Amino acid sequence: MKKLLLSTVAVTLITASSAFAQTTLPSTQPTAPAPSAVDKPIVPSLTPATPMTAPSITLTDTQAKEWVNKVVYSSDGTKLGEVAAFARDPSGKVTEMHADIGGFLGIGETRIRVMPGQFKLGQDRVDLTLTAEQAKVQPKLVK
Repeated sequence: MKKLLLSTVAVTLITASSAFAQTTLPSTQPTAPAPSAVDKPIVPSLTPATPMTAPSITLTDTQAKEWVNKVVYSSDGTKLGEVAAFARDPSGKVTEMHADIGGFLGIGETRIRVMPGQFKLGQDRVDLTLTAEQAKVQPKLVK
């Protein structure tokens, strides 16, 4: 009798827990119309996993620092250099990216300014919408 009672309780608990796991809770968040892709600022996770492109990219201090030294590629697939820094406004919106291109082992590099519409953040790399030749004539910055 004890075995029957214990097995009944066990089956009841297993069945109840699986039914509970399938229950969806109602959302307490108010629903609003989804903004269009143009209006929606892109905020990447700390480790970017999906390609992002928009004229408006927002990064926190930590996120911006994590992108420094990531590889920069031109639109024609040429490895140009590395990310040097991001200039951001007080809200965290990226106003420009600085990249060190050319050179070898840090010698002879040129720091260029790239505007947000000219690059996209991908998985551990930055892809420019510019060719290698176009990138070389971008505005130069003093290191």
